[in-house]
Amino acid sequence: MPNIASHSSNPISRANAVRIFVSFAAGYFLSYALRSVNAALAPLLASDLSLSAGELGWLSSAFFLSFAAMQLPLGIWLDRHGARRTESYLLIIAAIGALVVAAGQSLLMISIGRIMIGIGVSACLMAPYAYFRRSFASHKQAQLALWMLIAGTSGALFATQPALALAEWIGWRPFFVLSAGLLASVAAAIYFMTGDHDLHHNTPLTADQPTSLISLLRHPIMLRVIPTTIFFAGGFAAFQSLWAGPWMTEVLGMSPVEASEKLLFFNAALLVSYIAMSFISPRLEKRGIPLASQSVAAFFWFLICGIIMLVWRAYPSWIMWLVFTPGVPAVILMQTQTALAYPKNMAGRVLTTFNLVMFAGVFVIQWGVGLLTDMFKAFGMNSRNALTSAFLCLVICQCVSLFFYFWKKTPKTAATDQAMS
Repeated sequence: MPNIASHSSNPISRANAVRIFVSFAAGYFLSYALRSVNAALAPLLASDLSLSAGELGWLSSAFFLSFAAMQLPLGIWLDRHGARRTESYLLIIAAIGALVVAAGQSLLMISIGRIMIGIGVSACLMAPYAYFRRSFASHKQAQLALWMLIAGTSGALFATQPALALAEWIGWRPFFVLSAGLLASVAAAIYFMTGDHDLHHNTPLTADQPTSLISLLRHPIMLRVIPTTIFFAGGFAAFQSLWAGPWMTEVLGMSPVEASEKLLFFNAALLVSYIAMSFISPRLEKRGIPLASQSVAAFFWFLICGIIMLVWRAYPSWIMWLVFTPGVPAVILMQTQTALAYPKNMAGRVLTTFNLVMFAGVFVIQWGVGLLTDMFKAFGMNSRNALTSAFLCLVICQCVSLFFYFWKKTPKTAATDQAMS
């Protein structure tokens, strides 16, 4: 565990800092695991409840729909009430939702439960990010953010074979009862162990600060990073959660079992990349390479890897999915860099606005790649070339978004961490 003790005027002891981090990290572990677990439990749910593929898809999308919708009020709650109360109260809703899923005998009841889980875990990353922004030194932000992502990726790994093995052993309904107990336990840990350090120095918003969603989206700092957030961060998440599998089966000619194995390697490599970058990024900052420069370098790395994937479509090219993982943490760090460019009393609104943009990117690209693939098939392409052409469109959009990032310079009068904190 890195040294994350605060260097502020109201310092947090190292032991307390570790308790705070572990409490929030446990919440994000559960959030990511419950977000992803439907894929592993799908055979059990479909068999027990006679669900169709479309109904299974709805159960997953219901979670994301409620999760994304919560980003709008979440930023206001984090700024007004702090991370401790906001996340712990919401996690109780998630725990009740897990019990509803466990007891559900119909698609409607399980959908309600999944929606409640999505609402309840919606703060599990933004709450700690806002808390860290206000309570810990600026040079600790990247490391803290990456350690949270390590916790989330660990949850994603647990939600594969380990979760399925546990559900097959005790049953999928007791699995969700157990999940409810864990969610309630983490809610209690966050409420009683983290404190309100993030509110100690929080100041009221002033009239000249952007507060609404529209004003934040139009603000020069946010506006500059919106396209790269959509097409790089959103594009990565869209392929990680959906299109990576079809790429390996349709384009590289793998069997579903082989693709599943390679995706496990990919997620493991991603976890290693998060761990490595949590130590490398602070050292790069000390050497004068800011988070924004690290992210820009990762943008170019994504483009290079994407072009190679488009050109080299033989079976061995799956290795490129491992090669590009070191760039993922730096791409995600653009969120931390953006939060640092605004005053601490806006951290909740800024982080949730950024998150909403990224989720919009995931939605648009997941759907857009599918629509483009179908369109190219309608023009006579086979599945392999159609998906490749859709991926090419994404790479072109990434190039355009990167050009916009360099062209849309932030005005010198725009607020910075030093000027506005």
